[in-house]
Amino acid sequence: MIDINLKYHTALFGPMDDISPKPEVLKYFINAFADKDFIPTTIQELSPAGVKNLLALKTSDNVWSIEFGSKRIDISKTDQNIGNSNFGSKQEFIEEVRDVIKIIFAKYPKKLNRISFVTHYLLEEMSEQEMNDVFNHLIIPVGLHKEQNPFEWNSRIVSRINKEINQKEELLNVITEVNRIRGKLKIESKQKQIDRVQLKFDINTFQGNTEYRFDNEEIESFYAVSNEVEGSLVNSYIALLST
Repeated sequence: MIDINLKYHTALFGPMDDISPKPEVLKYFINAFADKDFIPTTIQELSPAGVKNLLALKTSDNVWSIEFGSKRIDISKTDQNIGNSNFGSKQEFIEEVRDVIKIIFAKYPKKLNRISFVTHYLLEEMSEQEMNDVFNHLIIPVGLHKEQNPFEWNSRIVSRINKEINQKEELLNVITEVNRIRGKLKIESKQKQIDRVQLKFDINTFQGNTEYRFDNEEIESFYAVSNEVEGSLVNSYIALLST
């Protein structure tokens, strides 16, 4: 039922001020990522002292992006030309991210206080009746929305679970969104109008724990656990929406 793996994203939270667009920093990353076609650029962040210029690395096709904020690193992989690119699987993304993090931390050792892992999928094209069936599985409409089937909607659920991360108990936020979305996507090199159901999963560590406790081993353990949780959710929602 999943048709398109649209985007994978992870965020690493911690003090990142030393990773800035300075010549020595750029030189290290250009050399370290020589095989990945990263192009250095800058992004802007609003701070109490004003606008700051920060470092970002992007591939020429805009599929990969690494943005170094002052308090976080965002690593994303987005399918920019669906059907005409070898976008890869969620597991491949996790493995590539592990390598990227090792390269970053080899030069700039860090401990993190939060991590997130986010996935976006689009389901197969559906008829209007099938769209309405999905909507009625998830939402109980009232009034006007019951009389007239909506053409855009979203369902969002947030839960918390305890999981063991590298032999330590960690509280995780688990967020699921099911949305009917309309817009344009580049599919087989052409801009096409879409009307699809999107699944989005966001698994992240509890924001109330601010201890800097995640190093490479804990990060790898987090990805293994979040991958398992996300996979179980995907299967559950596919089973629900297929009935």
